[in-house]
Amino acid sequence: MNQVNRTRRKNDLLGWPVIGWFFTNSKIMLGVRLIVLALLGSAIYFGLVYPTQETNPYTGALFWSLFWPFFLIVSMATLGTVFCGICPHSFVGKYLNRLGPQKPLPGWLKNRWLGFGLLLMAYWVPLYAFPDVLKTPWVSAVFFLVLTTFAWVMFYRYRNMAYCSSLCPIGTVTSAFSKVGFAQLKTDQTHCETCRSFDCTKACEWNLRPYFFEKKNSMGDCTLCMDCAQACNAVELTLTRPSKQLSQPSTAKEPMNVWVYVWLLAVISITMRFHHSLGHSAIKEDLPWVQAGQWLEAMMPVPMLDWVGVVALTMAVTLTFAIVWGTFAISARLIQMPVKTYFQSVGQFMAPLMLIGALSHIGSFFFLHYASDLMNAGYWLVGSAATAEPLATFRDGWVHLFGLFNYVAVIWALWVLHKRLGYLAVSGFQRATLWLISGGIIWFYLFLVVFRALIPSGH
Repeated sequence: MNQVNRTRRKNDLLGWPVIGWFFTNSKIMLGVRLIVLALLGSAIYFGLVYPTQETNPYTGALFWSLFWPFFLIVSMATLGTVFCGICPHSFVGKYLNRLGPQKPLPGWLKNRWLGFGLLLMAYWVPLYAFPDVLKTPWVSAVFFLVLTTFAWVMFYRYRNMAYCSSLCPIGTVTSAFSKVGFAQLKTDQTHCETCRSFDCTKACEWNLRPYFFEKKNSMGDCTLCMDCAQACNAVELTLTRPSKQLSQPSTAKEPMNVWVYVWLLAVISITMRFHHSLGHSAIKEDLPWVQAGQWLEAMMPVPMLDWVGVVALTMAVTLTFAIVWGTFAISARLIQMPVKTYFQSVGQFMAPLMLIGALSHIGSFFFLHYASDLMNAGYWLVGSAATAEPLATFRDGWVHLFGLFNYVAVIWALWVLHKRLGYLAVSGFQRATLWLISGGIIWFYLFLVVFRALIPSGH
């Protein structure tokens, strides 16, 4: 390790007792990666051997009560791409990458839409269309087995860990939403200006340059594997203002990020408010997507297909894109700017709307489902007949306090929008007008939150 003569700053998380010890200790990181790899392997194995929910509560709990809510959503909202650093795909992939033929990734595969499109079509669409099928242990196991096999083949064939930056369905999501968090990897520029060894870059399997992260206000495809920090102590994981990377201009070319925000806002936040939140309210039967879905189910019944979910998803995506593009088109016209340019300039405000808003669901469902699901998975794994009951029910008023995250998300998004508009050389009344118009999707989101709060529960 290149030991630079320096004292870590107080806001450098690598200098903190627990976090620094974890990230800079290669043996500890290796141990955690092996544990996560074992969890993945065991979940897939048991899902194939015990294919139903009745015989296997373990696979579903690991994938859908641990991996998705905590390894991804909570980690992205705090430390950013920290899960990528312990991801079993990239962990094994680094060794495969060294053994493989080191071929350059073909140009036609350098398209983030391939991986992200796979996530949308292979996970989110089936989740609403076939909700009783996707999360069964056998289907979940096959899904992750296929994804894991594909990832490792790509790691073996192509150099510079190209799968992570171009093909990984989750990588595109973590790279985009990691900017919401309050940690940023960078280097002590005082020492980097005279550095000639470039140990941090040499240690990076992804061929990234950490000493440029701060100048670009972007960590790019950094997975926080921390190999660079273990190679040189001039590398810092700095505690920053939340969403600093979103609220300040970036010199990095990241046109995909805003599209990721829009799509996931549509298929997660808005669709779930249609299908799950309002779908469990007292006015369920009066909702247009419910009525249309029930009509389609009567006219064209398809085994296991949830027509209500399909219509809710379709309406949510259509409305989200119509509101976003419509309000952006009006705003861009007011300042005589191309819509595409305006979209890329201010669209970052949608990131906290989805990610911080998702914490309301995760917080309440930890007590309603996730905690008991994980405990029952543990009981099943050790052969115990014990069962754990949910820590709370919908009748417990305090559970609904997690809904405050929705309002935090709205305020957060409005603040980022205000900051982004400041870089367009607009001020005063014009800036306020753009803020009101461009925030159309925020007002729609807020309307759904308040509207749901005023309706009696159907649970």
